[in-house]
Amino acid sequence: HSFSTPALRSSSPGTSMQFHLVVPGLAWPTAVFGKLPAQPRLTALPILLGHAGAAWQQPVALETWLAGEFGLSGTRLPYAQLRRLGEHTGGATGPHWLCCDPGHLHFSRDRMLLADASGLSITRDEADTLMAGINETFADIGRFEAPSPDRWYVALAAEPKPFFHPIADVNGRPVQLFMPEGEDIGRWARLSCELEVWLYNHPVNAAREAAGQRTINGVWLWGAGPRDMPARSPASHIQADLPFARGLARHAGIDAEAADRYREQPGTTLAVVDSLQRPALHMDSAAWLAGVEQLDADWFTPLLAALKARRISQLRISAPGDKHFLNLDVSASGLWKFWRKPRPLAALLAT
Repeated sequence: HSFSTPALRSSSPGTSMQFHLVVPGLAWPTAVFGKLPAQPRLTALPILLGHAGAAWQQPVALETWLAGEFGLSGTRLPYAQLRRLGEHTGGATGPHWLCCDPGHLHFSRDRMLLADASGLSITRDEADTLMAGINETFADIGRFEAPSPDRWYVALAAEPKPFFHPIADVNGRPVQLFMPEGEDIGRWARLSCELEVWLYNHPVNAAREAAGQRTINGVWLWGAGPRDMPARSPASHIQADLPFARGLARHAGIDAEAADRYREQPGTTLAVVDSLQRPALHMDSAAWLAGVEQLDADWFTPLLAALKARRISQLRISAPGDKHFLNLDVSASGLWKFWRKPRPLAALLAT
């Protein structure tokens, strides 16, 4: 599925530009959530879709796919170290890092499910209060921190031995299917249970419950892996706001730029734009519609113009999702095919 080739990874004067735009959540999962209540008002994307070759592939988690693009593969990757490296909290050398992400555990049909923190709206004050208490109570485990209210970490003296399933795989699913595997499982199972009890009894959660909010009643431990895995950048420029993508770039020796709009740059670019990821995850059709219209203005319109002017020779748009992974390829040389009509996004998603 990779768009990256040796030619794409290197650039020199006169090399034509290639651009890879990754938009998780772009393919609204119609089969799962039903049709959208309205269709987005788009100008450039339907033209790009009309000239694109589409390839549907098996789903893969965004983090796993991104790691592969940077040359990292295997079942045990240092997700925690790399994501923290993108948090702008200093280097990741020194301790071993483990994600200790907050979530909400709840029962459905006698099964315990995990909802990640993306729908909990944890405030900075709540996170700081909980971090202070956790560090006081669990000081023997390691040093806990929350650079973002919904992304927590613990620094450890040694790399944990079990294999932990990524939270993206567990979110919305029965936790019993994703228990840690391998050696020394008991220690980490006990820590999870003790943190659940501690969180359940904390005044922060009493206040949330009184306000009608879901409680922060559990954590998901994951992301342990070897710290010395070498990485290489798949492009000469990286644009991303996701901490994991920014951390991968930094690990590969590149400082990622903001993914707020299309920037014309020499060489090759990989841009990860995650503005549709949360609306798609939470079935928020209004936010998704507004987001895709903003993408059309900030990304698809200037990308189409750059293709027409031959400032970009090749554009790939990738749409990772829970049910599929969609790749769309558009070449500047194919835009002259005037008989190809604009294709509405809804028509593509209905195929």
